[in-house]
Amino acid sequence: MNYSAGREPLHRTVYLFGLALLVSCLPLSRYLLSIAQFTIVINWIAEGNFKRKFSILHKNPAILLFASVFIVYAVGLLYSEDLKTGFEKIINTLPLLILPLVIGTSKPLSTKASRRLLILFTIAVSAASMVCFIRYAGYGLPPGADFREISVFMSHIRFALLIDMAIAISIYYAIRKHGDEPLSVLRSPWFFIILSVFLTAFLFFLRSATGIVIFFIILGVFGVNRAFHSKSRFIRYSILGATTAFSLTAVLTVYFTWNRNFSPKPFNPTRLKDKTANGNLYTHDIEAGILENGNYTWLYICEPELEREWNRLSPIHYDEFDHRHQAIRTTIIRYLTSKNLTKDSAGIHHLSQADLSNIEKGLANYRFSEHPGIRQRLYETLYEIHIIRKSGFAESHSLGQRLLFYKAALPAIKESFWFGYGTGDAYNIMANQARSENLAIDSAWKGKPHNQFLFFLLAFGITGFLWIVFSWVYTVIFSKAYTQLLFNQMLLITGISMMVIDTLESYDNIVFFSFFFCLFAFNYGDITSYNEKMI
Repeated sequence: MNYSAGREPLHRTVYLFGLALLVSCLPLSRYLLSIAQFTIVINWIAEGNFKRKFSILHKNPAILLFASVFIVYAVGLLYSEDLKTGFEKIINTLPLLILPLVIGTSKPLSTKASRRLLILFTIAVSAASMVCFIRYAGYGLPPGADFREISVFMSHIRFALLIDMAIAISIYYAIRKHGDEPLSVLRSPWFFIILSVFLTAFLFFLRSATGIVIFFIILGVFGVNRAFHSKSRFIRYSILGATTAFSLTAVLTVYFTWNRNFSPKPFNPTRLKDKTANGNLYTHDIEAGILENGNYTWLYICEPELEREWNRLSPIHYDEFDHRHQAIRTTIIRYLTSKNLTKDSAGIHHLSQADLSNIEKGLANYRFSEHPGIRQRLYETLYEIHIIRKSGFAESHSLGQRLLFYKAALPAIKESFWFGYGTGDAYNIMANQARSENLAIDSAWKGKPHNQFLFFLLAFGITGFLWIVFSWVYTVIFSKAYTQLLFNQMLLITGISMMVIDTLESYDNIVFFSFFFCLFAFNYGDITSYNEKMI
C-alpha cells in the first residue's frame, strides 16, 4: 500500500478545513487568519508529493509569476533604510507567496467545495456586520466618535470591500441557473436575496463612500452581464434601460445637490446690514465665497455676540472643540448659516435645544440630523470639493487630504523614478516631502499615500510597478480567469479600492485579494461551470 496515497484524504480534509477557516476569519480575526494560513502551509509541506507540484509549476508559470510580487517586496528591502518597517511589510505580504503556491499546486477544488467556501465567506461577513450593528444598537458610539467607527473588526473602508464582495457573491447565487440541482437552504435564491439585502442596508448604514460607489458598479456589471446573455429582447432592453436610467438619476442627484447647495444665490451687496440688533458691527466676507445650503457662510458675522451668547448656553467654550474635535466656533457658524440665520446673539437664540446639542456633537448642518446616512455623506463629499475649490483648505477633509498626499508623492516619485526608495522607506519619504512643501496635512498622518499604485511607484519605482502589473495581467490572461463573472467583480472591487487606499498594505485586504485571485485563477476553471460563469 502506498503510504503517501493513504494519507491523501487526511491532507485533503486539513486543506479544506484551513481554507474554510481562512474565509470565515477574513472579516473577524487577524490572529485566526494567520493560524489558517499556517495550517495549510504545514499541511502542504507534510503532504509531500513535490515532484507533482514542481510539474504543475512548470506547466503553469503564472503561479510563480503571481508569487513574484512578494519577491519585489523582498528585493525592495535590500535598499531600504527603514528596515523595521520593511520587515513588517515583508511579513504582511507573505500571503502573496503562500496562497498561490499552496492553492496553485494543490488538487483543484470541486465546484461544490468552491461554492461552499464562497458562501461561508458571505455568511462570515454577514455575521460580522450583524455584530457591528448589534453593538451599535446596544451601546451607540462614544462622544466625538465618527459614525464609521461602527466597524469594530477593521477600518470601515476595508470592511466595505469585503461587504461588496459578499454582496456580489449573494447576487450571483441568487440569479444563477441551478439546472436540475435539488434546492436546499444554501441554494435557495431567497436565502441569497435576504443576505444581499441585509448587507446592502448595512453598507449604506456604514456610510463608506468608496464601498457605496463600488456597490453601484457591481450592480451595473451584473445588469449588463444579464442583459447581454439573455435571449429575451424585452429583458435585455429592460435591464439596459433600467441601468441607464439609474446612472442618469445618480448623476442628476449629484448635479442638483451641488447646484442647490454650492451655487450662490443672487443678492445685492449694497443692501447688507452693517449692525446687529444690539448695535454691534457685522463683518462680511463676500470674496471667500464659502456656502452652506446655498447661503454665504461669512456674511453677518458678529463674533463678540456669538461668543458671549454661546458660552451662556453651552458647557463647551466658544474657543474649544466639539465632540468631533472640530473648532466649535466654525461648527456654530456653519450651523447658523445652514439655517440662514445671522451669526450673532439673535441667531443663537433662534436655535432650539436640539440644535445646540447637534452643534456640540459636531454636526455642522441642521440637515445632517434630519437626513443622516447617504445624503449626509454625499453633501460632506461635495462640501469638501467646494472648500478645496474656494480656499484650498484640506485639513481634516478626507478627499482634500488625499489630494495633498498625491501632491507630496509625485515629486518624490520623479526623484527616484526607476527603482523607488525601497519597501520600508515610502512612508518616510512621503512625510518628509509633505513637510518640505509645508502641506496642511493632519498631524496623525504617518506618510501613507492612500493609493496602492502610488505606493508601488514610491517603493519600487517604475520598474517594480510595471513588473507587478505585468504579473497580474499575465496571470489573468494565462488562466482565463476573466471568463468568470465573480473574478471580474473581485478585480473591480480591489482595483477601484487601490485608487483611494493602499489596499495591499493591510494584512486583511492582502489575504482577501490573494485568496480570491488564486481561487479563481489557479483552480483550472473547475470553480464554476460555463453556465455559472455566463449567467
